[in-house]
Amino acid sequence: MIRTAFALTFIAALSASAEETAVFTVQTMTAQMKYDTAEMLVAPAQPVKVVFVNGDDLPHNLVFCQPGTDTAAMALKQMERPDEALKRNWLPDDPRIWAHSKMLNPHEKQEITFTAPEKPGSYPYVCTFPGHAMTMRGELKVAPAADGLKNLQFALYLGNWKNLPDFSTLTPHRSGQVEDNRIAVKLDDYKNEFGVVFTGKLNVPKKGAHRFYLASDDGARILIDGKRVVESDGIHPASTIQEGSVNLEAGEHTFRLEYFQAAGNIELYAAYKSATSQITPFSIWLHPNWKSGVKKQREFDPIPLVVKDEPVIYRNFIEGAGNRGIGVGYPGGVNMAWSAESMNLAVVWRGAFIDASRHWNSRGGGHQPPLGYGVCRPTGEVTPALHISSDPASAWPVWDKVKRYEGFQWKGYSLDAKRSPTFRYTWGEVEVTETYAGQGDGNKVDGVPVLLRTVEIRGKVPANAWYRLASGKVIAQGEAFIVEQGGTRLRLTCAGARLAGSNLVVAAQPGTLSIRYEWVP
Repeated sequence: MIRTAFALTFIAALSASAEETAVFTVQTMTAQMKYDTAEMLVAPAQPVKVVFVNGDDLPHNLVFCQPGTDTAAMALKQMERPDEALKRNWLPDDPRIWAHSKMLNPHEKQEITFTAPEKPGSYPYVCTFPGHAMTMRGELKVAPAADGLKNLQFALYLGNWKNLPDFSTLTPHRSGQVEDNRIAVKLDDYKNEFGVVFTGKLNVPKKGAHRFYLASDDGARILIDGKRVVESDGIHPASTIQEGSVNLEAGEHTFRLEYFQAAGNIELYAAYKSATSQITPFSIWLHPNWKSGVKKQREFDPIPLVVKDEPVIYRNFIEGAGNRGIGVGYPGGVNMAWSAESMNLAVVWRGAFIDASRHWNSRGGGHQPPLGYGVCRPTGEVTPALHISSDPASAWPVWDKVKRYEGFQWKGYSLDAKRSPTFRYTWGEVEVTETYAGQGDGNKVDGVPVLLRTVEIRGKVPANAWYRLASGKVIAQGEAFIVEQGGTRLRLTCAGARLAGSNLVVAAQPGTLSIRYEWVP
């Protein structure tokens, strides 16, 4: 049977949990006008400590309000008398505010301590600096523990499984009542090769979505009214808490938990949460992370740009292409980013094109990395392709914030009938145009995608001018060259190309350069 002493100790710990201090860290998300924490869950009258960290470059505060407060309207009302609001450091003079931080300057932090309200409910928190309240907000949810399981029964089975068996076809070794209604798996002296099925009743006080939590070593699943809600099958440690949600009517429901033990540790954690309750464990064993009580804000919902029948262009801050990146996704999963700072190809990759969420939300800060894989920056750093040197093995020019890249002027780009861009720039008396095209299927792992680059050079080309195709780890392979970078291998071919130290170059002269980049295994 279940060991009653352990169950009584655990129940006492639960009853004392409201006296333990709930500790949260809330950070501001740089350049996004959001907290990283969208929800904090505490018990009524529980002591709370919030470590508020402002890592942003703007001032922010953290203001807790009564349920139902229109926080955006409250913050906006200050602008009726901005001189007085400024004296209060943009903290509204409103009786619905019951706890708050000071207005933190950029890169400051503050610890806020308070006792959670006794009344259950959702208490909004918000930043009241002008213009921030529309997006910079969250909820402190105050909720009691839910009711536990009732009439819990167990059935013990003996067997050696790698996955959960169909227990309905098996005969239990023994079965009985779990007197304290707490799930535990040490029902006998069996250490390996057994399974247990727990069944009981769960009373749901209110219709709505109900969440169940499960972690196990080895496999387990939870079923409500015969419907599988969450599962963690197979042989594995109980390292991760799995979650599942189901809509339930108010009233009594059938709870069933199936578990098997192969060998090694015996660990089983199950818990439940409704919209009006805390996470309430059903098991004696508790997962180390069961009391997280925090809902972190996702950086942004993804906005993947999908390439279909024609190229898609994305102009923005792109990782590897600087602040004036022009990303182009070609049909077939071949992608590149051109830099209007260096007038050069900056990044190539295959598969998915790019996620625009970073730049299409809030203040749009930061550089967006490519969404796909097989990423390579052929020349490494963002530098021009053209350079005058008596030694092509020497270093190429570096970016100067004042002088930029001397002699280079960006002339924009145009689209052809298929919406593929042609890039234009000048270098002294030299005019350069570049066009690209994708071939093959870059979305398939076993595909062999190709990016074709055509460079037209016109005008008076200086003596000792070189066009750099790649740099870094470049290996000659017959008439081609292999560029290796971060696990990606590109086969590059161009007539007249040769290695000069770590640079792959071709003599710059009027005419056409046909450059081929091919992803290889």
